[in-house]
Amino acid sequence: MKQLWVEDFLALVETGSFSGAAALRHVTQPAFSRRIQMLEHWLGVELVDRRTQPMRLTAVAQRHIPAFRMLLRDMTQLRSRMQSEHNGSARIVLATQHSLTMARLPSLLEHLMQRMNRSVDFSVRSENRDECVALFMRGDADLLLCMEEENDALYKLIPESSRLPLGHETLIPLSAPGPDGGAMHKPGTGRPLNLLAFPPDSFLGRIMYEHRFMTLLHHHNVEIVHESVFLAGVKEMLLAGLGMAWLPESLVQRELKSGALVLVDSPEDVFKPLTLQLGLYRSARSTYPEAMDRIWSIVGELKK
Repeated sequence: MKQLWVEDFLALVETGSFSGAAALRHVTQPAFSRRIQMLEHWLGVELVDRRTQPMRLTAVAQRHIPAFRMLLRDMTQLRSRMQSEHNGSARIVLATQHSLTMARLPSLLEHLMQRMNRSVDFSVRSENRDECVALFMRGDADLLLCMEEENDALYKLIPESSRLPLGHETLIPLSAPGPDGGAMHKPGTGRPLNLLAFPPDSFLGRIMYEHRFMTLLHHHNVEIVHESVFLAGVKEMLLAGLGMAWLPESLVQRELKSGALVLVDSPEDVFKPLTLQLGLYRSARSTYPEAMDRIWSIVGELKK
């Protein structure tokens, strides 16, 4: 089976028509149709129900769309890894949370690449925290950079891995400023307190509901106006003045300095910052143990 055919099939899924997919793939429609037929012949199943108009995928094709996407990703990564190895480089996959990709990862990668002398190519998978952990546990990532509570069970889930502490991250209560320069959204205004929250089943959602949100909901008239695992999106909602939220301090340094965001100032414990640890995990199953040893040594020196 050719990677070309997999890409063709996913183009057909995206466009929903042979003509649209052919245009997307820069080939004629007859040529595109022949390639889909070759994929069907190789698989031994029909992917397209050609008896209906408009075109419709068969039930078996619909069920396996996620598998085709995963296959294309794996084929692409395999090619990249083999090319890197052929060129004398190690390709290291690092999984990390979206917010850390923006706030913490660039300086770490810059330092590593300077010290590694281009002998390592880094591939970053930026996902929500739970998906990052899943990637790491499946062996799809060599390194995992994530936030965690002091007594987090993550290390117990992956005892064969190694961990380096990389400091901490502080979640702080924030709001856009009001006319007086203070927080636009704060308790005690006589209006519902608009909250930009994280889904309860997400990592930050679980932590915030346990340590802040449940108490906040119990003692204040709170209206949750937005929920998202994407911290960059929550920050944009904050800047637009839609509510208050807790975000990592490292993610909002520029906005705090410019005054675009301000701290929600309250003596109540529920509005206190919440500190989490940062941990870097190393897989014991990496394809490039020598490169991982070097990375681990460099990161360890940063802590000294």
